[in-house]
Amino acid sequence: MKQVSLVLLLLFYSQVHADTFRLALPEDDYPPFHFANSDNEGILNKILSLFSAETGYIIEKVLASEMRSVKLVRDSKVDARLESKAWQPDSSQYYWSDGIATIEDIIVVSQNGDPASFHSQNESIAGVLLANYGYVFPEYEQLLADQVIRRENFYSDLAILHSLYNNHKNTRFTIMSRAVFNWYRQKFPKFHILNTSHFSVGEEPLQLQFSFTPRGKVRADSFNNFLKKLKANGELARIINSYE
Repeated sequence: MKQVSLVLLLLFYSQVHADTFRLALPEDDYPPFHFANSDNEGILNKILSLFSAETGYIIEKVLASEMRSVKLVRDSKVDARLESKAWQPDSSQYYWSDGIATIEDIIVVSQNGDPASFHSQNESIAGVLLANYGYVFPEYEQLLADQVIRRENFYSDLAILHSLYNNHKNTRFTIMSRAVFNWYRQKFPKFHILNTSHFSVGEEPLQLQFSFTPRGKVRADSFNNFLKKLKANGELARIINSYE
Protein backbone atom coordinates (compact mmCIF):
# COMPACT_ATOMS: atom_id res chain seq x y z
CA MET A 1 0.00 0.00 0.00
CA LYS A 2 2.84 2.37 0.87
CA GLN A 3 4.55 1.59 -2.44
CA VAL A 4 1.35 2.33 -4.38
CA SER A 5 0.88 5.61 -2.50
CA LEU A 6 4.47 6.60 -3.21
CA VAL A 7 4.09 5.87 -6.92
CA LEU A 8 0.88 7.91 -7.08
CA LEU A 9 2.55 10.77 -5.24
CA LEU A 10 5.49 10.76 -7.65
CA LEU A 11 3.17 10.66 -10.64
CA PHE A 12 1.19 13.58 -9.24
CA TYR A 13 4.35 15.60 -8.60
CA SER A 14 5.68 14.86 -12.09
CA GLN A 15 2.41 15.96 -13.66
CA VAL A 16 2.33 19.22 -11.72
CA HIS A 17 6.00 19.92 -12.46
CA ALA A 18 5.55 19.14 -16.15
CA ASP A 19 2.67 21.62 -16.45
CA THR A 20 4.58 24.63 -15.16
CA PHE A 21 5.99 27.36 -17.35
CA ARG A 22 8.75 29.24 -15.52
CA LEU A 23 9.37 32.66 -16.97
CA ALA A 24 11.99 35.24 -15.96
CA LEU A 25 10.64 38.77 -16.30
CA PRO A 26 12.26 42.15 -15.58
CA GLU A 27 12.21 43.18 -11.94
CA ASP A 28 11.41 46.70 -13.16
CA ASP A 29 8.60 47.84 -15.42
CA TYR A 30 8.99 47.51 -19.18
CA PRO A 31 5.82 49.35 -20.21
CA PRO A 32 3.47 48.68 -21.81
CA PHE A 33 4.60 45.06 -22.14
CA HIS A 34 5.32 44.20 -18.52
CA PHE A 35 4.60 45.74 -15.12
CA ALA A 36 6.54 44.20 -12.27
CA ASN A 37 3.92 44.76 -9.57
CA SER A 38 0.91 43.47 -11.50
CA ASP A 39 -0.17 40.08 -12.80
CA ASN A 40 -2.99 41.56 -14.84
CA GLU A 41 -1.53 44.62 -16.55
CA GLY A 42 0.74 44.72 -19.56
CA ILE A 43 0.64 43.21 -23.01
CA LEU A 44 2.73 40.17 -22.10
CA ASN A 45 0.76 39.40 -18.94
CA LYS A 46 -2.50 39.41 -20.88
CA ILE A 47 -1.00 37.09 -23.50
CA LEU A 48 0.31 34.74 -20.81
CA SER A 49 -3.09 34.61 -19.11
CA LEU A 50 -4.72 33.53 -22.37
CA PHE A 51 -1.90 31.07 -23.05
CA SER A 52 -2.33 29.51 -19.61
CA ALA A 53 -6.10 29.23 -20.03
CA GLU A 54 -5.77 27.46 -23.39
CA THR A 55 -2.85 25.13 -22.65
CA GLY A 56 -3.21 24.48 -18.93
CA TYR A 57 0.33 25.61 -18.17
CA ILE A 58 0.74 27.12 -14.72
CA ILE A 59 2.73 30.33 -15.24
CA GLU A 60 5.46 30.84 -12.64
CA LYS A 61 7.03 34.29 -12.91
CA VAL A 62 10.48 35.03 -11.57
CA LEU A 63 11.36 38.72 -11.36
CA ALA A 64 15.05 39.19 -12.08
CA SER A 65 17.58 41.71 -13.30
CA GLU A 66 18.68 41.53 -16.92
CA MET A 67 21.97 39.80 -16.09
CA ARG A 68 20.39 37.34 -13.67
CA SER A 69 17.65 36.39 -16.13
CA VAL A 70 20.32 35.67 -18.76
CA LYS A 71 21.97 33.25 -16.34
CA LEU A 72 18.67 31.67 -15.32
CA VAL A 73 17.68 30.72 -18.85
CA ARG A 74 21.24 29.72 -19.78
CA ASP A 75 21.36 27.36 -16.78
CA SER A 76 17.81 26.12 -17.49
CA LYS A 77 16.58 27.39 -14.12
CA VAL A 78 13.67 28.97 -15.99
CA ASP A 79 12.02 27.95 -19.25
CA ALA A 80 12.14 31.36 -20.89
CA ARG A 81 12.80 35.07 -20.55
CA LEU A 82 11.77 38.25 -22.37
CA GLU A 83 14.30 39.18 -25.06
CA SER A 84 14.91 39.70 -28.77
CA LYS A 85 17.02 37.38 -30.86
CA ALA A 86 18.75 40.39 -32.40
CA TRP A 87 19.99 41.51 -28.97
CA GLN A 88 21.46 38.13 -28.02
CA PRO A 89 25.01 37.42 -29.29
CA ASP A 90 24.68 33.64 -28.82
CA SER A 91 21.10 33.42 -30.09
CA SER A 92 21.67 30.07 -31.83
CA GLN A 93 22.05 28.40 -28.43
CA TYR A 94 18.39 28.95 -27.55
CA TYR A 95 14.90 28.34 -28.87
CA TRP A 96 12.86 31.41 -29.75
CA SER A 97 9.26 32.42 -29.99
CA ASP A 98 7.89 34.29 -32.96
CA GLY A 99 7.70 38.05 -32.56
CA ILE A 100 5.14 39.26 -30.04
CA ALA A 101 5.45 42.94 -30.95
CA THR A 102 7.91 45.18 -32.77
CA ILE A 103 10.27 47.27 -30.65
CA GLU A 104 11.29 50.54 -32.27
CA ASP A 105 14.35 52.02 -30.59
CA ILE A 106 14.96 55.76 -30.59
CA ILE A 107 17.56 58.13 -29.19
CA VAL A 108 16.60 60.16 -26.12
CA VAL A 109 18.69 63.11 -24.90
CA SER A 110 18.43 65.98 -22.43
CA GLN A 111 16.58 69.18 -23.28
CA ASN A 112 19.86 70.67 -24.53
CA GLY A 113 20.90 67.68 -26.61
CA ASP A 114 20.53 66.89 -30.30
CA PRO A 115 19.54 63.25 -30.97
CA ALA A 116 21.05 63.31 -34.46
CA SER A 117 24.54 63.88 -33.04
CA PHE A 118 24.36 60.44 -31.40
CA HIS A 119 23.42 58.46 -34.48
CA SER A 120 25.84 55.54 -34.75
CA GLN A 121 26.82 56.61 -38.28
CA ASN A 122 27.73 60.13 -37.21
CA GLU A 123 31.51 60.38 -37.70
CA SER A 124 31.85 62.97 -34.94
CA ILE A 125 29.87 61.00 -32.36
CA ALA A 126 31.12 61.28 -28.78
CA GLY A 127 29.61 61.18 -25.34
CA VAL A 128 28.09 58.82 -22.80
CA LEU A 129 25.52 56.11 -23.49
CA LEU A 130 23.19 55.64 -20.53
CA ALA A 131 22.14 51.99 -20.48
CA ASN A 132 20.54 49.27 -18.41
CA TYR A 133 22.93 46.74 -16.91
CA GLY A 134 23.31 43.85 -19.33
CA TYR A 135 21.62 45.52 -22.30
CA VAL A 136 23.28 45.08 -25.69
CA PHE A 137 23.16 47.72 -28.45
CA PRO A 138 24.36 46.09 -31.70
CA GLU A 139 24.97 49.34 -33.58
CA TYR A 140 26.94 50.88 -30.72
CA GLU A 141 28.97 47.95 -29.37
CA GLN A 142 31.98 48.61 -31.61
CA LEU A 143 31.95 52.30 -30.70
CA LEU A 144 32.02 51.29 -27.04
CA ALA A 145 34.79 48.74 -27.63
CA ASP A 146 36.87 51.38 -29.44
CA GLN A 147 36.16 53.85 -26.60
CA VAL A 148 34.69 56.35 -29.04
CA ILE A 149 31.83 56.62 -26.58
CA ARG A 150 31.60 55.31 -23.05
CA ARG A 151 28.82 53.68 -21.09
CA GLU A 152 27.12 54.50 -17.79
CA ASN A 153 24.91 51.76 -16.36
CA PHE A 154 21.57 52.07 -14.59
CA TYR A 155 19.08 49.63 -13.13
CA SER A 156 15.99 50.79 -15.03
CA ASP A 157 14.73 52.88 -17.94
CA LEU A 158 12.98 55.17 -15.49
CA ALA A 159 16.24 55.86 -13.65
CA ILE A 160 17.86 56.74 -16.98
CA LEU A 161 15.11 59.21 -17.84
CA HIS A 162 15.36 60.85 -14.43
CA SER A 163 19.11 61.20 -14.94
CA LEU A 164 18.66 62.83 -18.35
CA TYR A 165 16.04 65.16 -16.90
CA ASN A 166 18.20 66.21 -13.93
CA ASN A 167 21.47 66.53 -15.83
CA HIS A 168 21.24 68.98 -18.73
CA LYS A 169 24.59 68.12 -20.30
CA ASN A 170 24.25 67.61 -24.05
CA THR A 171 26.86 64.82 -24.12
CA ARG A 172 24.64 62.10 -22.65
CA PHE A 173 22.10 59.96 -24.49
CA THR A 174 20.22 56.70 -24.29
CA ILE A 175 18.66 54.19 -26.66
CA MET A 176 15.12 53.30 -25.62
CA SER A 177 11.98 51.74 -26.99
CA ARG A 178 9.66 54.43 -28.31
CA ALA A 179 6.74 52.65 -26.61
CA VAL A 180 8.56 52.64 -23.26
CA PHE A 181 9.48 56.32 -23.53
CA ASN A 182 5.99 57.36 -24.58
CA TRP A 183 4.51 55.47 -21.64
CA TYR A 184 6.80 57.16 -19.12
CA ARG A 185 6.31 60.56 -20.74
CA GLN A 186 2.56 60.17 -20.30
CA LYS A 187 2.99 59.15 -16.67
CA PHE A 188 5.62 61.81 -15.90
CA PRO A 189 4.80 64.95 -17.93
CA LYS A 190 8.13 66.54 -16.97
CA PHE A 191 9.84 64.18 -19.45
CA HIS A 192 8.24 66.15 -22.29
CA ILE A 193 11.28 68.45 -22.20
CA LEU A 194 13.56 65.57 -23.23
CA ASN A 195 14.38 65.43 -26.93
CA THR A 196 13.85 62.29 -28.99
CA SER A 197 14.88 61.27 -32.48
CA HIS A 198 12.26 61.26 -35.20
CA PHE A 199 14.19 58.41 -36.79
CA SER A 200 14.58 54.93 -35.34
CA VAL A 201 17.92 53.28 -34.62
CA GLY A 202 16.52 49.79 -34.89
CA GLU A 203 13.32 47.77 -35.11
CA GLU A 204 13.39 44.28 -33.67
CA PRO A 205 10.77 41.73 -32.60
CA LEU A 206 10.12 41.29 -28.90
CA GLN A 207 10.28 37.55 -28.23
CA LEU A 208 10.55 34.87 -25.59
CA GLN A 209 13.97 33.24 -25.35
CA PHE A 210 13.70 29.57 -24.33
CA SER A 211 16.28 27.29 -22.77
CA PHE A 212 17.89 24.88 -25.23
CA THR A 213 16.49 21.76 -23.58
CA PRO A 214 13.75 19.25 -24.50
CA ARG A 215 11.51 20.98 -21.95
CA GLY A 216 12.30 24.37 -23.48
CA LYS A 217 11.58 23.06 -26.98
CA VAL A 218 8.16 21.73 -25.96
CA ARG A 219 7.19 25.05 -24.39
CA ALA A 220 8.56 27.08 -27.28
CA ASP A 221 6.51 25.03 -29.76
CA SER A 222 3.41 25.31 -27.60
CA PHE A 223 3.76 29.07 -27.21
CA ASN A 224 4.42 29.59 -30.92
CA ASN A 225 1.36 27.55 -31.89
CA PHE A 226 -0.73 29.62 -29.51
CA LEU A 227 0.77 32.89 -30.75
CA LYS A 228 -0.06 32.01 -34.36
CA LYS A 229 -3.72 31.55 -33.37
CA LEU A 230 -3.69 34.83 -31.45
CA LYS A 231 -2.38 36.65 -34.51
CA ALA A 232 -4.76 34.92 -36.90
CA ASN A 233 -7.92 35.75 -34.93
CA GLY A 234 -6.86 39.36 -34.35
CA GLU A 235 -6.71 39.08 -30.55
CA LEU A 236 -3.01 39.97 -30.35
CA ALA A 237 -3.59 43.17 -32.32
CA ARG A 238 -6.52 44.06 -30.05
CA ILE A 239 -4.40 43.58 -26.92
CA ILE A 240 -1.56 45.72 -28.30
CA ASN A 241 -3.93 48.43 -29.55
CA SER A 242 -5.55 48.69 -26.11
CA TYR A 243 -2.25 50.06 -24.78
CA GLU A 244 -1.72 52.67 -27.48
